[in-house]
Amino acid sequence: MEIKRISEGVSLAFHKTERFKTSVVSVSLICPLDEKSSERALLCYLLSRTSRSYPDIISMNRRLASLYGAVISPNVQKIGESQVLTLSLVMVDDRFSLDKKAISEEGVRLLMDCIFSPDITPDGFKEENVEREKRLLIERIESEKDEKRIYALNRMVEEMCKDESYGIHKYGNKEKIASLSGKDVFAEWKKILTTSPVQINAVGSFDMDKIESITSSYFDRLQRKRADIIEIRTEFLTESYDSKTVRETQKVKQGKLVIGMRAGMTFDFDNYPAIRLMTAIFGGGTFSKLFMNVREKMSLCYYCAARLVASKGLITVESGVETENAEKALTAIRNELDEVRKGNFTDETLENAKKSLIDTFNSVEDSVIGIDSFMTSQCLSGTFRTPGEYAELLENVSREEIIIAANMVTEDTVYILESEKEDNE
Repeated sequence: MEIKRISEGVSLAFHKTERFKTSVVSVSLICPLDEKSSERALLCYLLSRTSRSYPDIISMNRRLASLYGAVISPNVQKIGESQVLTLSLVMVDDRFSLDKKAISEEGVRLLMDCIFSPDITPDGFKEENVEREKRLLIERIESEKDEKRIYALNRMVEEMCKDESYGIHKYGNKEKIASLSGKDVFAEWKKILTTSPVQINAVGSFDMDKIESITSSYFDRLQRKRADIIEIRTEFLTESYDSKTVRETQKVKQGKLVIGMRAGMTFDFDNYPAIRLMTAIFGGGTFSKLFMNVREKMSLCYYCAARLVASKGLITVESGVETENAEKALTAIRNELDEVRKGNFTDETLENAKKSLIDTFNSVEDSVIGIDSFMTSQCLSGTFRTPGEYAELLENVSREEIIIAANMVTEDTVYILESEKEDNE
């Protein structure tokens, strides 16, 4: 991977490869999680639909079809305390165009036009387009509430990080979205272009110099200034001093138990290999203690898994339970973490955890989307390690380092979604 600075606050990362029939170019605008998150989430979807040259979805789709069925996709992510707005262009690699034409250059110009030359009026984004995307974005938020596993995790994070920016939903909130106008979104669009750090990724066999020339020409028009570029720093709390429990009751068939823990990290790569392995041993696969004991032997839950959120220094444990088993499951989960803290895990479990995580990193380069996503995570964290380097770091982690990592973990928030009892019970 090669990384270049092409404008103030703008980085371009290349991964030149001829392994795939498709290529990808993505542009990520990095913003803070704050009171403007709703405007930015709405903006991301608006920019992906049309442009000034192709002002309706039909004409845009025809243009994409002419580029061998290229696709522009929006994505809003929460990475640490950053809201990352990404527009990705996936297209046929230049080597496979019928006339050997460099369609990547046309595709990249189209992508950049979506960002820099959207379909707007002097007063802002067109209200009919804004209303359409507002409705769709609110539906996305509502669909998360209908999917109780996602809902429970979001509620736990909201409670755990209520005094931190991380507690804000990646889409903001639906009440704010419903109130937005084309003028509101337009104001945020102008601000983002001049103040947000930008990460551009290019994965494929195309001429990287030409991609650099095209993308840099758009940012050169803005004359971005170093003093205007925002700096986003994620707040890492290394430990929790008091665990709290939040309970909700809804008409659900299956209760949810979600536990939020502080991993003891001070930044996203602080002791990362040991903490990642510890989390895997604790609840990261079918070999893990949560799966083997809490789910299989004790039959206390339908699923039970732990995940490390390194970008914020959190470990989450998610499980689906019968309401009457929630407290038993909570006790069992705590006991399994204590067992890891004591070093009560087999060498076979340790090796299985290493193999699982190493396989995950080795599979990064199996697709252009995987490479693109990995590049974004690396550029945002500033670590710039290859998948192979991560695999080597994991391979060299000792049992003692895992035990130390486990003893740094502190429980912060327990969220329990309970099933309502029937009236006749």
